Amino acid sequence: MIEIEEKFKAPPDTESFLYLNLEPEEKILMVVRHHWAGFLPFLALFVGMILMPFLLLVIIGVAFHGIWQYGAYISLILSGYVLFLLTFLLGEWCNYYYDIIFITNRRIININQVGLLSRQSSEVNIVQIQNVSSDINGFFRSMFDFGKLVVETAGEGTSDEPKYHLGQEGYFTIEDVPNPSKLARLILDLHREAMDKRGLISSISGAPQPPISETHTPPPA
Repeated sequence: MIEIEEKFKAPPDTESFLYLNLEPEEKILMVVRHHWAGFLPFLALFVGMILMPFLLLVIIGVAFHGIWQYGAYISLILSGYVLFLLTFLLGEWCNYYYDIIFITNRRIININQVGLLSRQSSEVNIVQIQNVSSDINGFFRSMFDFGKLVVETAGEGTSDEPKYHLGQEGYFTIEDVPNPSKLARLILDLHREAMDKRGLISSISGAPQPPISETHTPPPA
């Protein structure tokens, strides 16, 4: 039995995940959400966009005192602007919070939330995994230990990145994963366990087990 870290363990009640359409005897072992630090750049942009019109209004008000006679119109415009940004923030929050990686005893399922009412899903069978790698790029990601998880599969891949379209293998990439190297090892352990249960290890012609590679790209000087 594989020992799964507490932060990756699936909650006891998984009834809220019925939309996954699990197969018979398939169990959710891990539920992984994107790292919170991956949401910070958007949050910083949101705060900047909120503050910018108010700062401009103060600067213009100091230069042109007569602008305050249009205070009612200015308040109406600013209210609409803030409401628009809050709606935008809600959509991005839903995209962040409801993007979930489910790891079962048979599959890796990546749920990609698109807006408020739509979601996309992609999956890979555990036994099709050929390699697992993690890519932690830059100082910010290294400090908070999150990055990209890349699963190389024997089937068709789902990655949109051009560098993962080379060769015959498929690539399954997930961004902003917490502790990607630990998660990669857990996935590899699940792969080995699944292969062992199906008696497939001896049928791979003595090939070595799929390696885990981890890439840390230093920030530019």
